[in-house]
Amino acid sequence: MTDQAGPVETGVSQRVRVDWRTGQTMVQHDEAFWRDHEQRRLEQGVSVRQYCSANALALSTYRHRVSGKKRSSASAVTAKPTPSRPAAFVPVSTARAEVAALVEVALEGMTLRLSGEAAERVLASVVARLA
Repeated sequence: MTDQAGPVETGVSQRVRVDWRTGQTMVQHDEAFWRDHEQRRLEQGVSVRQYCSANALALSTYRHRVSGKKRSSASAVTAKPTPSRPAAFVPVSTARAEVAALVEVALEGMTLRLSGEAAERVLASVVARLA
């Protein structure tokens, strides 16, 4: 892949590279380029597919650069812990009183407890390998 600084078009910086798969020259645009296109598309009231077709833009690239940014920023906002709901341990299942077998595996601060049929299968597998 060959990267080089490309000509500056309407004050927007861009980079030019050669795609190693196709050998075609590709232009890499900055965030302002994609923001301006999204604003124009919304003003025109057309779908992303129609806008990309009319403006000779790659549909997948447009979706990645515009829609993908919205999704990642939205998930980043929801992923932040809130003071009202602190992180807590969530049990996967409760232990049964009639447990026939119990296996506990401790790895670097994490403990896995198996009981019932799952524990019996693990124990049988371990004993078979030891025999």
